[in-house]
Amino acid sequence: MFKNNTLKSLIKVPHAFKLTQAKEFQATLSGPCRIAGKHFVLRARGNGLARARLGLIASRKAARRAVDRNRGKRLARCVFVAVRDALPPLDLVLQLRTDLRASGNPEIRKEIERLLREAAVRCGAAAAI
Repeated sequence: MFKNNTLKSLIKVPHAFKLTQAKEFQATLSGPCRIAGKHFVLRARGNGLARARLGLIASRKAARRAVDRNRGKRLARCVFVAVRDALPPLDLVLQLRTDLRASGNPEIRKEIERLLREAAVRCGAAAAI
């Protein structure tokens, strides 16, 4: 798929930084911290670990074409990998809410970065408690 292994390693999220179980997703989705953007909704809660973890939800209801759902997830992983060291220990669930076809990649990346920054500020203090 990728001709350059460096690019592939940039968007690969190690297993320790992923939400994988349904109970982890459910606990995060029912948490109090919710931040909405144009294309995504971010929910967060403290996890008691030493790192932030990411979970992605991209339903067919939000984006009918698989290529659009995969694009949103790929961009989210890229941004998360770039900023994960600056994030407090939070479980983050990023949910696609609208189709991405009308927006360019730089606009989508800026939105995801803004959501993650806002979660670090608004939800990071709650995670410390």
